[in-house]
Amino acid sequence: MPFGKRNRLDLVVYGEGGHPTAVLEVKVAATEHGDQLTRYQEFADQHGAAMFLIDLELPGSKVPPGWTRFSLAEVFECWADSLDDTARVFSTAIAEVFRGWQEQGVGPLAGISAAMYPVVMRSIATGLASDGRRAFASATSAGQPALVAYAPHPSGIEGAHLCVNLRCQDKSQSDKSWVYRIGVHVDKGHDRADARRTAHRLAAELEPALNLADLTTALEAITNKPLGSTLSGANPMKQPRNREDRLRNWLTEVDAAGNGRVGRHPVFHHDDGRRLTAQFYLGPELVTGADLRELIDSTLRYLARACQGEQPDAGATQDVRPSHN
Repeated sequence: MPFGKRNRLDLVVYGEGGHPTAVLEVKVAATEHGDQLTRYQEFADQHGAAMFLIDLELPGSKVPPGWTRFSLAEVFECWADSLDDTARVFSTAIAEVFRGWQEQGVGPLAGISAAMYPVVMRSIATGLASDGRRAFASATSAGQPALVAYAPHPSGIEGAHLCVNLRCQDKSQSDKSWVYRIGVHVDKGHDRADARRTAHRLAAELEPALNLADLTTALEAITNKPLGSTLSGANPMKQPRNREDRLRNWLTEVDAAGNGRVGRHPVFHHDDGRRLTAQFYLGPELVTGADLRELIDSTLRYLARACQGEQPDAGATQDVRPSHN
């Protein structure tokens, strides 16, 4: 349905006299584009039309104010008793596919159809946000599903965060391990070189805690699930020869680059030199979206404790996290 010169509404239902009575926005895996729903709401408000959002989002996902949500399966199930044989057969088959996808979305990551990965990432991000974290579902430069979650760095430095970055390596291979990066992130601000130096310093301070043994020990103390067993990675950071010389050279390059591009960090995995992390691997057959929400939240708690000098098992009896199932 045309809406303005360059925009379109998915579907408008007209009543008597050609008056719009409902606006339907239909989504499979895509997220909202810009202020899309706000613009649609303006159209609906002008005509007093109801607003319906039809998608594959999982239970607990937020519904924008003023919108009523139905799942795609529910919509197609409306024709399940149709007297038209074609409508009944096709709608039933389509509803079964969509219902199956949503059921996959609450199961192990390895059993999820590729179309559902963005939905699951958004569901995890929403859950983490309700836990008080900043979290964003996104995609890698190669188009693979990803998620990044932040917590304020205990140093109190403006723009400094602890972070967890989850990345799918190949959504066409559901059983392939996912990348699980943990470390620090510093917002770029007006001085990217300063942000990179700060990230380097904070990551170096955190480095002793960025190993699998301490992380899994801490997860056993913080959670009531065996989440540590879902991770692997004996060498989470790079081990260059002439390490100190390489680090000095990188910092010199940072100063010379200013706000420009900089080479890869010689020790940590690197995003623009401002997100410096250790890299582990996650077994997708071992975790659900609810497990990932708990794993990420617990990892951020571990990193915060490590920054404050606590041992991996500190507070084990006082801080067991509840399950989000």
